[in-house]
Amino acid sequence: MTTPITLGFKAFDAHELLCHFVAVHAGLYQRERIAVQLADITFVADSELPDHVFQASCGAALVSAVQASGQKVVFVAVDRPMFWIWSRAPLAGVAGLARGRLATYPPAAPPHALANIVLRKAGLNAGMDVERDVTLLPARDDVARLGLLRSGSADAAVISSAIAPARMAGLGFHLLCFIGDELRLPTTGLAVDQAHLQRAPEQVRALTAIHRESLRLLHVDSDLTAAVLRDWFDVSPAIAAATAQCYASAFTADGRTSPAIAQGAIDALCTAMGIAARPAWEQVYAFGQDAG
Repeated sequence: MTTPITLGFKAFDAHELLCHFVAVHAGLYQRERIAVQLADITFVADSELPDHVFQASCGAALVSAVQASGQKVVFVAVDRPMFWIWSRAPLAGVAGLARGRLATYPPAAPPHALANIVLRKAGLNAGMDVERDVTLLPARDDVARLGLLRSGSADAAVISSAIAPARMAGLGFHLLCFIGDELRLPTTGLAVDQAHLQRAPEQVRALTAIHRESLRLLHVDSDLTAAVLRDWFDVSPAIAAATAQCYASAFTADGRTSPAIAQGAIDALCTAMGIAARPAWEQVYAFGQDAG
C-alpha cells in the first residue's frame, strides 16, 4: 500500500525542492512505497496548515516556531542560505550599495530579514525610504526583482536559486555576495507540526531517511543533480553541471546542522524581528534525534 504525503513549498526552486526531485529522479519514493504530493503554501499561514503537511521551507517554519507555533524542524537540507546579491555595476562589496536601491523580498518573507542582516553587517542602514543608506524595493518574486535590476530601477537585487548564478553572470551582472557565505542558518529541509511528529513518527522517519539519501546522491553524483536541474528547474544544459556543483556546496552532508548554528539562527531571527523571548534550539529542531 502506498503512503500519501503532502510536501508544501514556499518557492518552487532548488533551494527548497532539490532533495525532493532527486528522490523522484532516483526512484527513492517508489522504492519505499511513498507517494509525495506537492502543494504551494506560500499564502497559507502555518496556523492554518493541516498538521500532517510537511513543509520544505525551514526558514518559514523557524519564523513560526519563534512565534510559538507547533512547527518542528526535523531535517536540515541547507544551512547556507541560497540567496545571492547581484549588482548592475561592479562595486566594492555590499558596502558599495550605500545610497543605492536594492530589490529584495517582501517584509513578510524570511529572506527579507536575511538580506537585512547582511546589509547591517556591512554597516548599512536599510529601509523603504530614501533617507536610509540603502533604499529597499520589495518585489514579489525573482522575475520581478530581476526585472527591476535589468531595467535600472534597482542598483542591485537579491536573487534566489530559481535563477542560476551562472545565468546571472552571463547576463552581465556582478556578484556582491552569496548570503550563505555571510550567514549560517537552516533555511530548507523538512518541518512538520509537533502533533504529527508525535502521532506518526514512523512516517517522519521514512521521509527524512529518503531525503538524507537524496543529500548523499546530490553530493556524490553531480550528473544526476545536473539532470534534475535541467528537467525540473529549467537550468540550461550549458550551465547545469556548474550549477549542480555550486548548489551542492550549500547543502548539509546528512540532514543536520550544529547546535551552535541552530541557536544562532534563532537568535539572529529574533533580533531581526524584534522578538525578545528566544527559545532554545531543542524547542525548534529535532534533527539530532531522527525525529524519534
